[in-house]
Amino acid sequence: MITSFLLSMFLYSRIFAPNLICKLVPAIAEAVKEKVCKEIHDTFQLELSKKQKQLDDAREEICQLRRDLTATQDSADRQEQYSRRNCLRIQGIPESPGESTDELVINLATEKLNVTLTPGEIDRSHRISPRPRANNIANATRPRAIIVKLTSYNTRDRIYRARTSLKGTRIYINEDLTRRNQELFARARKHERVNRSWTLDGKIFVIDGNDHKHHIANTEDLARLR
Repeated sequence: MITSFLLSMFLYSRIFAPNLICKLVPAIAEAVKEKVCKEIHDTFQLELSKKQKQLDDAREEICQLRRDLTATQDSADRQEQYSRRNCLRIQGIPESPGESTDELVINLATEKLNVTLTPGEIDRSHRISPRPRANNIANATRPRAIIVKLTSYNTRDRIYRARTSLKGTRIYINEDLTRRNQELFARARKHERVNRSWTLDGKIFVIDGNDHKHHIANTEDLARLR
């Protein structure tokens, strides 16, 4: 009995000795700290992975929406350009009060282009209105362009192909481009690597510095020019 009591006292003194407790507490605290930190880290990494996947999915969805929007805009622009296939813009014909733009177009075709054009081949024509604001007399008196819609594509094509006869006359015939194609064509004409540019059936073409022909459908095509 005494032996058992002495053994218990010995163990108690050993276990609960101050110096032993001082050693055990930091060790236990460090072990708990490591475990808690690991659990927090694992939980954080799991949540971070979930959020990253959500972000990646959202980015992909946005990219797809942009691709869809671009495709829709391209399709709409092509349809709009196709609806203008029989139209031409004529710049440089002087304006006069009470003028008939149909007669002006017919006279231009007959006298300058050597193309026979009858009134029945013109669907309608008119000046671009209103007159643009200007800060000087030269711009204020510059004649507005005439938009003419022909009754057939063949008639329109005959006039457009004969436009080279107008060289030196300060009269110009251009296709009636959509706003998007107008802006793209303007950029193509100013591009440093473009030696020549033109449009045909609403499509933009250029010749680069290496005499290579390119179809320019968007700004990315311009950026790829070498």
